Amino acid sequence: MVRIVDNDSDYDEGSSLPMSQQEEWSDVVPIPQDDGKNPVCPISYTDEYREMTDYFRAVMAAGEVSQRAFELSGRVIDANAAHYTAWVYRKKLILDLGLDISEELSWVSEISGRHIKNYQLWHHRGALLALLLDPKSLEHESQDQRVQNPAIRNELQFVGEVIDNDSKNFHAWSHRQLVVRSYGIWDQEMAYVETQINQDVRNNSAWNQRYFVLTANQSADEFVLSEEVADREIGYAVEKIKLAPNNESPWSYVIGLLARHAPAMLYERLLPKINELAADKDYAVAVTSTPFYWSALVDIYEKQAKALSVDERGGVEAFAEEACDSLAEKYDPIRAKYWEYRKQALRTAN
Repeated sequence: MVRIVDNDSDYDEGSSLPMSQQEEWSDVVPIPQDDGKNPVCPISYTDEYREMTDYFRAVMAAGEVSQRAFELSGRVIDANAAHYTAWVYRKKLILDLGLDISEELSWVSEISGRHIKNYQLWHHRGALLALLLDPKSLEHESQDQRVQNPAIRNELQFVGEVIDNDSKNFHAWSHRQLVVRSYGIWDQEMAYVETQINQDVRNNSAWNQRYFVLTANQSADEFVLSEEVADREIGYAVEKIKLAPNNESPWSYVIGLLARHAPAMLYERLLPKINELAADKDYAVAVTSTPFYWSALVDIYEKQAKALSVDERGGVEAFAEEACDSLAEKYDPIRAKYWEYRKQALRTAN
């Protein structure tokens, strides 16, 4: 049974009195947590948190829909943001009470500094955004118009500030992907990604976001990588490699992109470019001294060998094996066993 309580009085969220001594909660019988008769490893909660959750448990058991229940959920969450049930009940109360979604987003922003890497917080935020702005309502608007929508603009600003403080916050990047995918603002996101990479070429999260935007989150079967786009991305990656040859991000990005969506372009388009870079007197030493160059050669030659008949593979496989030897002996000896395995795999590949 759902119990709807009409609270005319304001609930004092900051009261220093125990809840058992507050008139506001005198009608509620708290429900203690049941850990069983002989708990193996009981958690040592503070008295305040234990009492708070006992009352919250009673509120949920009664199905109470009230402002005090809503505010209590906020206290529980701020004390323990991993309390999944409190987040679920809070969302239910928002809907049942018809509360302002924008205000709830503001509240999430306020507490996020204390719980910035909590999954439930980001999940709740995504659910709120969907309630606030239905993607279908923007179907006939251009990307420029969509990105100017206050809800989208505010969300991008919030998550952008989080990323500025921690450029590799996985939850923030995942949430940003949710916003971009839900509202179809791909073009603007590519500009943002380039800004992030320009600020820190080693930001692998930004490189991952570039792949996400470029493929528009499509599978390998759906996404078609045109020659024009492939050449652009190869050129972009090579320019970033020049800035920091021993930075794995652009190497992984371009190898992964081509290997998944256009394998032939690895040896037809990328190989000449990196060999040219390796022969350039300004970059030769730096490029050929990094394990990522040699690893790229292994991946490229391996793909090329698989595209040839068995009789034609010999020379290409030999190049790949030489690269494996260079890695095992000089450029990546800590993973020598792995490169020996890759070398053996080349010889036994069909």
